[in-house]
Amino acid sequence: MNLLSGIVDLTVLATFGVLFVGYSVLVYPMEVLAEKTNAEARENKLKYAPEL
Repeated sequence: MNLLSGIVDLTVLATFGVLFVGYSVLVYPMEVLAEKTNAEARENKLKYAPEL
């Protein structure tokens, strides 16, 4: 029973690890690129930027 519990724990950790790495490698760079190329996002960033 102890071995089965350990295997389930490692499986859950490995699954979340793979999902996190997949998001950080594949999805996040595309989101950043889309935000940089989006004209509306750039306008809002300038509109709400603090004045120095």
